[in-house]
Amino acid sequence: MPDELGGSYYLQTEYGKKEGTCPNVDLDEEKKVQDFLIKSIDAGNIKAAHDLSEGGLLVAIAEMLFENPELGAELALDSLGNSNRLDALLFGESQGRVLIAVEKDHLDAVLGSAQKSGLSATNLGVSSDSGRLKFSVTGNEILDSEVNKLHKVWSESIPEKMNLS
Repeated sequence: MPDELGGSYYLQTEYGKKEGTCPNVDLDEEKKVQDFLIKSIDAGNIKAAHDLSEGGLLVAIAEMLFENPELGAELALDSLGNSNRLDALLFGESQGRVLIAVEKDHLDAVLGSAQKSGLSATNLGVSSDSGRLKFSVTGNEILDSEVNKLHKVWSESIPEKMNLS
C-alpha cells in the first residue's frame, strides 16, 4: 500500500505543515485503474466509488457513508502497509487508489477483474444498516463511531476553522 503523506490534508491539519513530496502519479497505472473502473461500472458490478486522493482511506470511507445516516460498515486491514505507520495508512493521499462498494454476489468477479487488470485489490469488509463505522487494523480497533457524529464533525469543520459557527 502506498504511504505518501507529503502535501496531504492530514499533514496540514494535524501538524500545520504544507510540505513534503506530493504523491507520485504513474499515468500507466492510473489508466489501468480507470479502465478497470469503467469496465466494472459498465458491467454493473460497482455500486459506488470514491478516490482516496483527498484525505485518504478513512476520509473516503466516512464520506461514502454520509449519504445515508443508517449506513454503517465493519472494516478491517491486516497490515499497516509499506510505511508501517497507521497515519500513512489511514490518511495517505497516494494517487491511483479508489474505494469501491460492490454487492456481495459481485465481489469475486470484481477482485478477479482487478487481478486480471494487473491491479491490487483488497476486501476491507462489509457495509451494514447499523449507522456505525467500525474499523480495525492488525486486530486493533481504531474507530467505532456513529456515522452521523462523524458527519457532524466533517460538515462543521470549515465553519469552525473560520469561526463562523
